[in-house]
Amino acid sequence: MLTVRIPKRNVPNVFSRSLASAYVCRQESRAQYPPIVDVQPEPTLLRQELKNHEKIRNLGTIEEKSIGINMPRYYGWQSLVVKEKILPYDFLPFAQTVTKTKIYEVDTLPNRLSNDDCQQFIDRIKPQLEDSLIFEYNRNRSKGKALNSDENIVESKLTNELAKSVAEQVNRIFLANLAADYPHLFEAQIDYEPRIEGFWNVHGFSATKEDEEMRKKKNVPKENLKNPVDRWIHYFGQPTIQVRHNLPLPSVPLDKWTLTTPESSDIDIPKTAFKEIGIPNYDYDPTIYHKLPYERRHGVSIPGFWPNDPQKFGLLSIHTNEYLEDRPPNFGELEHQEAVHAQSILASFAWLIGQASYQGFTTCNEITYPFVNQSIITNGKTWSFYMYQLNTMRFFKSQDDINRPVAPSNICWGTKQTELFHDITDNSVIGWNDNVLKDLLSCYVNVPKARDHEMSPYLSKEQVVANIDDVTRRVWLHDRYKVLTSHRPRHRLVPEIYDWERIYKIDYETRPFEAKRRFFELEQDPLNERRLDDHYGPYIQRKDRDKGRRIRKKRFRDMYYPDV
Repeated sequence: MLTVRIPKRNVPNVFSRSLASAYVCRQESRAQYPPIVDVQPEPTLLRQELKNHEKIRNLGTIEEKSIGINMPRYYGWQSLVVKEKILPYDFLPFAQTVTKTKIYEVDTLPNRLSNDDCQQFIDRIKPQLEDSLIFEYNRNRSKGKALNSDENIVESKLTNELAKSVAEQVNRIFLANLAADYPHLFEAQIDYEPRIEGFWNVHGFSATKEDEEMRKKKNVPKENLKNPVDRWIHYFGQPTIQVRHNLPLPSVPLDKWTLTTPESSDIDIPKTAFKEIGIPNYDYDPTIYHKLPYERRHGVSIPGFWPNDPQKFGLLSIHTNEYLEDRPPNFGELEHQEAVHAQSILASFAWLIGQASYQGFTTCNEITYPFVNQSIITNGKTWSFYMYQLNTMRFFKSQDDINRPVAPSNICWGTKQTELFHDITDNSVIGWNDNVLKDLLSCYVNVPKARDHEMSPYLSKEQVVANIDDVTRRVWLHDRYKVLTSHRPRHRLVPEIYDWERIYKIDYETRPFEAKRRFFELEQDPLNERRLDDHYGPYIQRKDRDKGRRIRKKRFRDMYYPDV
């Protein structure tokens, strides 16, 4: 009989019966197991989203964070475009929902000064204001008479020019008379018609039929087809004047002012009458309900200045509302007042998230302290005053469901439209309203103060790209950031399906033997799948390449995109 010997493995006998129990005990004391996670598609995507947000938070400079937000999209994000003075009917619920803002319609703002402090300044400023208002209104009347025969001249343009002129004169007079007593006005920076952009994400809109079809292509379970979706919002605005400082305005302690309803009869305690407008449950498709357009945009937040400007906190912004003259009168005064509220909410929110982005916060990472600003909306005669406190700017689903179940809301205090004067004749102003002058004065003398906490916890010591030591990396990031903020079209045009391809290749398959090279034939989605860094760097000519056999093969320069 043939016997086969099985060779023994060359393994030391460390697991003998006498040592096995002791070895296992030592191993169990040091065992560390990975966390148990849900491997379903939606939780997996949610964890990946949080991981990307953490990468953006760890980036060291303002410009790199802005580039990191745009890394997943070469052609930009499909964004809902909102412009400052394009306000459809019943726009206030949408503005409150996308900014998570609660409104308190009050008689006086929390920053209101006492009558004793105001009166001496009002007596000094009022004669100068009277001369400026008479001059501006007489100039506008003469211009309107000269252009009265031209049918192409729109009356709202004249109102806008008048409102801008009056706002500039009021700002000049208040700064000139108050700067000596309030040094923060002397140190402030004044911007005229700056560029304001805000970019953020909002979760909670109802899924459309297009969203459901897209989810079917991605094999989403049937029960999840109608789940709420995220919408990117891109806001464009241009205030007439904005005033900013290197220190922020103090936050508003909610327990300092007692807000009561107008029916309250207790007058012993100073109170402010108010009307509360809570955040509505608005989940309609804005393209259908308000006719707002969708556009491919790179997401940038710009508060009217560049990141290396030292005066990064807003004090006051003045806007005009000449668009009210073009709205149908049958909308009613209440709807016009709500339109002004919506304009102030969107303008204040966009300006503040731009300031927050320059402190290292993004729409992907929550702010650690509140931001405050003041805004005024006027047409020259009627004035509305607002104070806005930004408490949150991150509205992703992942944040609401995992990190912070109960999100704080942003708060806006606002007054109704009130006339500064009743009428203006050729030589005098009739019917001054001192309460409007007090509100104006209170906005200017609200002193910014230094805070006792870290203002930029998510920024490195460089903070901006201009402080990076590496010259090549600094210049590259600076140029890339400016290209993104310019909204220029990409080098490679947006792919499209030609009419003959839709007829002969999609609707009717008449070319079955033709090679499949187009993106729709390969089941690719270049709009949503192509990344921002999906391109070569600048070409290096052969004469400019470094010497060396291996280095000579390097034909393109390095790129410094953030790892997001």
